Amino acid sequence: MMIFASGFMLITLIPYLIGWLSAGSRWEFGGFLFGADDGYSYLAKMRLGARGDWLFTIRYTAEAHDGALLFLPYILLGRLTSFFVASDNPDLPTALAITFHMARMFFGFALILVSYRFVAVFLRRPGTRMLALVLITLGGGFGWLLGLLGLGDLFDTLPVDFIVPEGYTFLILFGLPHLALARCAMLIGFLLLFRGLQTPGDGRGWLRWSIFAGLCWIVMGLCVPFYIAVVYLVLGCWGLAVWLRTRQFPWPLLWRAVIAALVVLPLLIYSTLVFATNEVMGQWSSQNTLPSPHPLHYVFGYVVLAIPAVAALRWAWKKGDLPSHFPHVLLAVWVVVMPMVVYLPINVQRRLAEGVIVPLAILAAAGLRLMAPHRRQWRRARVIMVALVVPTAILFWLGGTFNALNPHRPLFHPENELAAMDALNRAVPRDSVVLSLKETGNYLPVRTDLIAYVGHGPETIHADEKEELVAQFFAGELDETARNDLLKDVDYVFFGLLEQEKSGTLDPAWAQGLRLLPLDLPDSPVMVYEVPHD
Repeated sequence: MMIFASGFMLITLIPYLIGWLSAGSRWEFGGFLFGADDGYSYLAKMRLGARGDWLFTIRYTAEAHDGALLFLPYILLGRLTSFFVASDNPDLPTALAITFHMARMFFGFALILVSYRFVAVFLRRPGTRMLALVLITLGGGFGWLLGLLGLGDLFDTLPVDFIVPEGYTFLILFGLPHLALARCAMLIGFLLLFRGLQTPGDGRGWLRWSIFAGLCWIVMGLCVPFYIAVVYLVLGCWGLAVWLRTRQFPWPLLWRAVIAALVVLPLLIYSTLVFATNEVMGQWSSQNTLPSPHPLHYVFGYVVLAIPAVAALRWAWKKGDLPSHFPHVLLAVWVVVMPMVVYLPINVQRRLAEGVIVPLAILAAAGLRLMAPHRRQWRRARVIMVALVVPTAILFWLGGTFNALNPHRPLFHPENELAAMDALNRAVPRDSVVLSLKETGNYLPVRTDLIAYVGHGPETIHADEKEELVAQFFAGELDETARNDLLKDVDYVFFGLLEQEKSGTLDPAWAQGLRLLPLDLPDSPVMVYEVPHD
């Protein structure tokens, strides 16, 4: 198992190494091969820690706001990086990206091992366990087939196995360490709760297991506060299902689950208060919309696993007659309720699919064993199953490798533009607000200790309006009044390569009355203007 986990994570590292090696002298690799917008926001959060901050503040919006204890894992990774690279060192962004991938490798390795331990609770045979683990780590849906058939944007949405990391582990292992840590902590919490169910109820030995489970879920909540609600939802459905299965109130499960839930409750309350009382944070949360796609996308995404999983539902339900076997009921109820849960009327619907691939893969492996009891049938069925679910992961890996071999924005950045950002960071006060196009602003808080006026969809307050306004500004389409109103909110204007292309001139009208900063960059065409304020 250690060999499988190590080899798997090393394979995911290869495209990133290619990216750093292929950058050449004109480009610098940003450290991401997919989801770069979000990836750079993670590095910006790490930079906060590297410069000594403990509280998270949004680096992509000009509105003043108080910090909050959010994204603590990235803050801590940034502080760890600062022990080796000073916060004012131009090499800090590369160091942050390297730390990010070291964390990805470590937490990904841990997630594979924890997933196997979770599988082992339910499956005895090594071959069945290994199949379940492969389905968890590499399993996808028919997204690859939709792409080959030219239906990749069916119902104006990409396939779910391309865009929902909560529902598919490979996306997490390939690029999202905080989700790997959160999934680890979630599963360990359930494992500890299972251990508590095996402890006699007449003593208090189970209490420590419930407390430890709650502590694990605190770690999970520090990664993604919303996952606490997901755990509560799963616990509630689990309890109701056990009640139905045993026809008596499940007191052993209730007390163990309630104690664990109470341990993590203060963090949920804190997070809720932050988003309710901090106007900027609340607006960021409300505009972070992740709706579930058309139900057919979920059908295409999970049908291969769902067919054999249905065959194992009766097995799991029948097993759950005693407290020590209540976890089997969890498998069944988690999978059954999730298709309904992902359409609850909230703005992050598809995030409710977090972790469902784990019970679904376990049930699929068990169901396949039931459907193919003979050795030859089992081998053939196992090969067919794997062949159907792994192409999406392979395509993702190949796509990342291809991107790494071809330097281009936004995965790579021109060296002469980065030199200008470094010079600007040295020349102006920390936390100054810089105006640029969204593409430039997305990387600016990674490279500097400055705030981008616009640079990230959810984290830029009223991003759509601001992006349009900034595009009109650089295109020279704003009248003087609108231009002056915009400049009231910024301290500097970054006139980089993309901005110059948008303007179509190196002497734009909006630059009148602004002071050109003497950054002394003979090899860079980038210009930066200071906006005078009374």
